[in-house]
Amino acid sequence: MTSNAEAISWITEVQIENYRSLAHVVVPLSRLTVLVGPNGSGKSNFTDALRFVADSLNGTLSLALKQRGGIGAVRRISAGHPNNFGVRLRANLSDDTLVDFSFEIAAASPGNFVVRRERCEVRRLFQVNAAYEVQNGEFTAQVPGIRARIEPDRFALTILSATEEFRPVFDFLSRMRFYSLVPDRIREIQDPDAGDVLTRDGSNAAAVLREMKRNNRDDYDRVCRLLSKVVPGVSAVEYHSLGQKETLKFKQDVGSDWPWTFEALNMSDGTLRVLGILLAVYQSSTPAVVVIEEPEATIHPAAMDVLVQILRDGQYRSQVLVTTHSPDVIDNKAISDENIRVVEKQRGRTIVSTMGLLSRESVKQKLYSLGDLMRSGELEPDRDAAEALSQQLDLFGPPTQD
Repeated sequence: MTSNAEAISWITEVQIENYRSLAHVVVPLSRLTVLVGPNGSGKSNFTDALRFVADSLNGTLSLALKQRGGIGAVRRISAGHPNNFGVRLRANLSDDTLVDFSFEIAAASPGNFVVRRERCEVRRLFQVNAAYEVQNGEFTAQVPGIRARIEPDRFALTILSATEEFRPVFDFLSRMRFYSLVPDRIREIQDPDAGDVLTRDGSNAAAVLREMKRNNRDDYDRVCRLLSKVVPGVSAVEYHSLGQKETLKFKQDVGSDWPWTFEALNMSDGTLRVLGILLAVYQSSTPAVVVIEEPEATIHPAAMDVLVQILRDGQYRSQVLVTTHSPDVIDNKAISDENIRVVEKQRGRTIVSTMGLLSRESVKQKLYSLGDLMRSGELEPDRDAAEALSQQLDLFGPPTQD
């Protein structure tokens, strides 16, 4: 664990405009943020807007849009027929650096797109600020010494990642990792992999475990220890090579002098999902942001204390963002009101905010728990606060302030 929490880089605020069900949202984030809301409320749309940024920086805008069905499937469908969408991210980097990155992408006929505008500002304590701005493929705020041609399907940040000023921004945003873990993919025999980054579905778990044990034995031992708390009897999990393939083996205490070894094929969905979460949090590459969808799925409620402990520990290594439907997760004493963002959809429009006053007072007076409110459908966002923040949305407004 990182000893100094202040050294963690993290996104402090997200602004999203016209991205699927997100019309105008401004959402402050914590180092550990829990998005709570019913199915179809827009939790996945919110996290996917962040994933779009990472996918575009790690590949191309064209591919990122194609994977989502094209710009017509991404931009918000509403009475106003907006033809654009945009995102603004504000972040604190670990070396006392403030970052403000934003972009707007517009539809172009037929089915094409243009990066209408992109801006980034980097402010470092006691150092000269750095900034660039691009409109319609041309630098309007030039970076000294840079005369590079901007490709139409790439952010300018991709090119400027070669500079000392903007490399930390690119590294941070491109190292956001998103997980929707699939036990069957963790269970099956896996192809060889470098094991430096856990894949979205966990399909290279064996290689990631191998690299963890090789590079950081303390983290490997921690993973085994926490897994044993969630799955009684399991004492360790190990990488195993099968010719040109890779797999996992679990050691389990069955009352004999020596633990028995079980193939991943014989382990439960819950066991494999917990292992996937552990690998996502403790993997050797240390993501900038770890986003995990429904970590509680297929996990027994009795294991929620350990699950939340893993997530809370994770915030001292990476920023952690999770989506959940579990009353047991949000009722955990380690989750505070400040970690919760309630998500709901009204008339096709997603709202993301802190808890509403009535919900907060009910919990404060111990009339209900957060889980009780969630079960009864009465856990509500602060709609007034959400509306007030949405009025402040400005993708290219005043840059980051000290």
